[in-house]
Amino acid sequence: EFSKTLKDLNLQMFKVIHKRHKKLGIDLTPIQGTIILTIFENQETLCQKHLEQFISCNKSTLSSILDTMEKKNLIKRVSDCTDTRKKVIVLTKNAKSFVEKIKEDKIMVEKGMLQGIEKEELELFNATLNKMLKNLERM
Repeated sequence: EFSKTLKDLNLQMFKVIHKRHKKLGIDLTPIQGTIILTIFENQETLCQKHLEQFISCNKSTLSSILDTMEKKNLIKRVSDCTDTRKKVIVLTKNAKSFVEKIKEDKIMVEKGMLQGIEKEELELFNATLNKMLKNLERM
């Protein structure tokens, strides 16, 4: 029951974000928006392996998402200046133009989702989720 509720919450949040992106004229999936923000917040110096850890997905899934983003002129993969075998993912001007809208929209969705929830309730919920995460990591 609990895992189903978490899955449903995540799915509903992605639906709301996708719907809001469309209204704002942003042609991005929620995961693409998350990737853009993650790269932006890390001064655009992320390689694919680090990005996998930030967004918790496997190599092939991320590679497919990045291929699509590259075709949409949202990212470029460039050689790392210190290790040419590594590819660093860089945002294009096109992607950078979405950053502020995505940030603002993320705040609005979180505010709406947390409406009516007291600060103490949220703190307890976050602490509980973190304990559950650590339990799973030990398994």
